[in-house]
Amino acid sequence: MYTLGIIGGMGSLATAQYFERLVLSTPAKNDHEHINTVILNHATLPDRTSCILENRGERFLQAIKPDFEVMNKIGVKAIALPCNTSHYYYDEFKKYTDIPVINMIEKTIETISQRNFTKACVFATEGTLSAKVYEKYAEQYNIELVSLSSEERAKVMEIIYSIKATNHIEEASFNELIARHCDKDTVGIIACTELSLIPILKENKAYTIDALDVLVRESIRYHNN
Repeated sequence: MYTLGIIGGMGSLATAQYFERLVLSTPAKNDHEHINTVILNHATLPDRTSCILENRGERFLQAIKPDFEVMNKIGVKAIALPCNTSHYYYDEFKKYTDIPVINMIEKTIETISQRNFTKACVFATEGTLSAKVYEKYAEQYNIELVSLSSEERAKVMEIIYSIKATNHIEEASFNELIARHCDKDTVGIIACTELSLIPILKENKAYTIDALDVLVRESIRYHNN
């Protein structure tokens, strides 16, 4: 009955944004042609970045494992997690279910390769960057990752957690970072679902790819198959 299971709450606003994009992107002519979806908004999941940096991954995994068990009982066709940092634990997730778990990270890198970019700059949480979540797949597709400075990484974290805490969006600051690092050769990966909430200037759009949009596309693909 249900095609898609969403394990969300990382954060809640980002999950809402993902679902909104999913609905708007689905080629439905009426209500009945939209995707039957279960959203499990587990807002109290431990912070992913803290768990990675403090080597407390088991705490996060113990908390999220029951969510996969819920999806197993419901019997969805695919599971989506609209959180880049959580994909550090992707291999563990696959142990919890036989249901396909959409790999947002790999599909994003694959899309970059298809668009013929040779370099990418990852805008993400410190957890995603420190854990090298994107590096594994970038190497497979021969994509060179361009590093942010420590000051820039700190600024991105400030922007992300400001959205989480107060819904305050620093549009100018983020677009300035994109303009500084991205061009016809280097694509900027919007690799945190909070950053997906920030409007991207027209002149920057051609040089960015939003991992959340990739997740939406792959979610619809499961619906159509």
